[in-house]
Amino acid sequence: MTANVSADQKLDDVTSEAPKASNSREASENEKNSDIHRQFREAHEGHKAHAGLDPSRASTGVVWTTERAYEHGFLENPKDWANLGQGAPEVEDDIEGCFERPHSINISITGREYGPTAGIKPLRSAVANLYNSHHRQGKESQYTWENVCIVPGGRAGLIRIAAVLNNAYLGFFIPDYTAYNEMLSLFRNFAAIPIPLSREDKYHIHPEKIADEIKRGTSVILTSNPRNPTGKMVSVPELAKIQDMARDRATLIMDEFYSGYNYTTDCDGSVISSADNIKDVNKDDVLIIDGLTKRFRLPGWRVAWIIGPKEFIKAIGSCGSYLDGGCNVPFQEAAVPMLEPGNVRKEMKALQHHFRDKRDYLVSRLQDMGFDLPFVPDSTFYLWLNLEQLPEAINDGLNFFQACLEQKVIVVPGIFFDLNPSRRRDLFDSPCHHFVRVSYGPRMDVLKKGLDGFERILKKYNAFPDKEKKYQSV
Repeated sequence: MTANVSADQKLDDVTSEAPKASNSREASENEKNSDIHRQFREAHEGHKAHAGLDPSRASTGVVWTTERAYEHGFLENPKDWANLGQGAPEVEDDIEGCFERPHSINISITGREYGPTAGIKPLRSAVANLYNSHHRQGKESQYTWENVCIVPGGRAGLIRIAAVLNNAYLGFFIPDYTAYNEMLSLFRNFAAIPIPLSREDKYHIHPEKIADEIKRGTSVILTSNPRNPTGKMVSVPELAKIQDMARDRATLIMDEFYSGYNYTTDCDGSVISSADNIKDVNKDDVLIIDGLTKRFRLPGWRVAWIIGPKEFIKAIGSCGSYLDGGCNVPFQEAAVPMLEPGNVRKEMKALQHHFRDKRDYLVSRLQDMGFDLPFVPDSTFYLWLNLEQLPEAINDGLNFFQACLEQKVIVVPGIFFDLNPSRRRDLFDSPCHHFVRVSYGPRMDVLKKGLDGFERILKKYNAFPDKEKKYQSV
């Protein structure tokens, strides 16, 4: 790590630097009397008016929303529902141009045994070769298998990284991926520092913002790119500036799980990655997390990877022995042939065309409902939808979510993307209070069903369609 602070100093600084929301306000009567608001507060201690030291129950946003959907019958009849909340792509084999996924897995003799907690060497080598082919062409410094650690899913990768971090200020952005909240809450070897992004600036991460954070002592920065939940990309030139600023001064943890869902290069199969800008793979403090979950559409396999300097990877691999035990061997062996660079390029091209079409359909339907979308997502399969101009009964994320449940539709309330590990901020002060994340990851028929549910909600509250009125998103 590039900066150390004492435990006492961290505690004092974090306590004194608690952010004060600029839009602090009293809850409306509608919100006070809302069953879903009360249920949320009971489950998430940090959003009670007087937060306790520990939550009574912790869960990610998708898990919590799914639990509420179970209470409305989702578990018994999932096919009757439109799940636009789950952060997963469609897994069927009917996307034109994509390779067919395995329907059975061969289990070798080695697959019956414990595997290395850093992953099997053939898969580590295949990942290194993929990144060298797509992001390190012509560069002197190349990845080897020793720069790769295989982990059982992205969350496990984050937990492993957190376990090996030194005492440091760790900067994270608001809004961002819901599961970061648990990672930032569980560990005490670093102080988590929130970095709010500007709604007016479309939640963009400017290099200047990174420079300011480094100047105030932030020595670890965690972020998703492409951005979850806003669907925006930090481009390669801006990434290069950020990495140049951080080099020898801060460690970058880059969550690139949505890197394949890139619509900024006309769906040519290009993948945006910070690996393009690394000078020395063993000296640049950049840890990249990705895997089969999103861009290979295999979330059930739980096969992911971390790429970084050998020294980091060795520690991350070792801590798997007491954290998660490592990734299952048969699925690692089955993953190796999938990572041939030429096939991956074709796969990404087909993926991008298919999901861009779904994005365009989603945007068109929302605009027909009266929503004004100041920007169209240029990556991922998410849209960050602002509800503020809707009728009061449904103009915040939790109440709109509740209305969706009644129509057998699932979305994720924006509050879950307001990472709040120190539990200092009240629900109604959150900059994410009036938002929901809408996923266009599911099949087109599911997406259509979900948007039909949106229309029914707006009609029920006399809010659709009014050509003279626009509902603004973001």
